[in-house]
Amino acid sequence: MINNVTLQINLAPGDYLHARHILKHQLSILAAQVNEIILTVDTRPAKGRFATGWQEYKKAFDNFLIAEIQPNYNVKIVPVDYSDETKSKVARYFFGGKHIPEKDFRGGPFYVYFFGLYTATNNLVFHLDSDILLGGGSKNWINEAKEFYNNDENCFIVSPLPGPPHDDDILIDQSVISKLAPYTYQLNGMSTRLFMIDKSKFDLHKLRLTKPTLRSQVKAVAEGNPNAELPEILISAFMAKYHLKRIDFLGSGLWSLHPPYRTTNFYDALPALIGRINNNQLPKSQQGFYDIVDDVCNWDEAREKLKNNRWWNRLLGI
Repeated sequence: MINNVTLQINLAPGDYLHARHILKHQLSILAAQVNEIILTVDTRPAKGRFATGWQEYKKAFDNFLIAEIQPNYNVKIVPVDYSDETKSKVARYFFGGKHIPEKDFRGGPFYVYFFGLYTATNNLVFHLDSDILLGGGSKNWINEAKEFYNNDENCFIVSPLPGPPHDDDILIDQSVISKLAPYTYQLNGMSTRLFMIDKSKFDLHKLRLTKPTLRSQVKAVAEGNPNAELPEILISAFMAKYHLKRIDFLGSGLWSLHPPYRTTNFYDALPALIGRINNNQLPKSQQGFYDIVDDVCNWDEAREKLKNNRWWNRLLGI
């Protein structure tokens, strides 16, 4: 069933190594369930780790979209418009003012999230980051998700179950407010990695721009980044203020996985990993857990790098 829902996916050239596999995986499950697909492509590099691979993979990334995605999927590829006029429109829609930061205090994406939502022609928008993996393969999940909005005016965010369903119907490392039904939970806050949102709520109320902690502000100034709190923190505060709900559910079968790191080992294993997810061949240790566990992908490379970075930072007194 095709719904009046927009599927909106954030992409950037630095995402190429995983997006060349994951984007097709995402579209294969969700494309037939929505009436609009927007691929939001960032056009302004961030700083630090968020800029990794941007120049190196830009040509391959552009060619991938042109040769493998556009001819095979009914998508709109929308470059992010950073013009003052468009930024002002996006700022008014979500914040009721003329200003919106381009990046967050870490140098990561900020404006991109709101631009993507703004470009959607539908009020219901299902957003995915480019690295989100989906299991269960339900072809009716979007239709089921719409029912939560139809039945509860305070429903604001709906997401697939975080992690493959646990045999004991529990979630691990999630902030659960209440269990509503089997494999259906009301969770606290939100994550910008994946969510379905009813953006019509912004017709009545607006988000409030706030600054991060003092330590993060100092870091932002030192690195030349805006003093902008993370979008998910701002939206979570909006939800708490107006008593809006986030519901995560399995339904006829859709759950999410997130890679906590991006490593050579992960990129090499990704095609086989997608096959294991599609065939429901993950170990029991992954059940109920949203981040990909070591039994599924070896993260030693990332941990060693983090350890070395911490040692170097201590040496420099950072």
